[in-house]
Amino acid sequence: MQRLILAGGGHGHINILKHLIKDPMDDMDITLITDNRRQYYSGMLAGFIEGIYTEDEISFNVPALCKRARVSYVEEKIIAIDGDEKRVITRSDSFDFDFISINLGSAADVTFPIHSNDTTLVKPIGKVVAAKEYLVNHLDKQSPDYKLAFTGGGAAGVELAIAFREVFPHAEIFIITLADILTNFNKKGRSKLLKILAEKNIKIIKNERVVRIDYKIIITDKNTYSFDHAFITTGVKGVDVDYIGYETSAKNELIVNDNLFANPYTLAMGDAVKIDKYPNMPKAGVFAIREAPILYDNMRKFGKENVSFCHYEPQLKYLQIINCGNKKALANYANFANHSRIAWKIKDLIDRDYMKIK
Repeated sequence: MQRLILAGGGHGHINILKHLIKDPMDDMDITLITDNRRQYYSGMLAGFIEGIYTEDEISFNVPALCKRARVSYVEEKIIAIDGDEKRVITRSDSFDFDFISINLGSAADVTFPIHSNDTTLVKPIGKVVAAKEYLVNHLDKQSPDYKLAFTGGGAAGVELAIAFREVFPHAEIFIITLADILTNFNKKGRSKLLKILAEKNIKIIKNERVVRIDYKIIITDKNTYSFDHAFITTGVKGVDVDYIGYETSAKNELIVNDNLFANPYTLAMGDAVKIDKYPNMPKAGVFAIREAPILYDNMRKFGKENVSFCHYEPQLKYLQIINCGNKKALANYANFANHSRIAWKIKDLIDRDYMKIK
């Protein structure tokens, strides 16, 4: 029997496990290797911070899901994938494969030194979950003296800043961004969001580049800002894995074609990859979710002759919904923008449906 390794427990592999529960691949000996027992869904993280969802509601229990899918589960940190020898190397072992699917997610892309323990990288998400628990247990929610800082003006930083405002109504909260906030939103969407942030007393510091973070001090190219806890949301890069015999980008992303193949026996998807045909495709969950079925369909064709593989083509327009606190959200699509409870209900339905094991 041929050996298939699922390297990582990302959303693409969660999708595969869901399918395997209903339709197993009896011709493959399948093993999933990850060092994260829980796979958190980033789309529901802000709602968890705010207290709308529980940790169980925003995460998958990977070992339990593997058991239901009849997939062997190995809890190890992957340090290298050798495409020449067809071997996955972990901290304490190695695993040979005939075929492999890689869905390792991403790491925080930090371009400045950090010399402060009071900081949290938003990747992996489990660090944010732990930081929320710590802050809630150690801070006075009514204290106006506490300063929460967020570096980066993308969706992650904005959503988290708003969510923590709901938890700490009197804290000083500010976002530092190199350019504007949510540059991939339309003009109406950005305008509405700036108004929301102003109403929530969240300060936006634009056009400043973070140079370094010292003990409770953020130093930019223009100013210095004190903080009590900072969340680093400045973008993502490939995880710290040594890809041997594979082509990678400068950010250690695995290069794949639009079939999601890195070579004839290696598939990969999500933030861990760069698709050669679409080098400027944004890193956003809406793209990864649509890659997942392509990954699954092509994975089932591993080792088969005279088959046509599915192609992935990113959508030009896509719906983005930002959680804005108190069960309201901002929906952004093409030239449309709407801030309402209806937008939040739509997001809630989409997110809850994604978390179902059907």
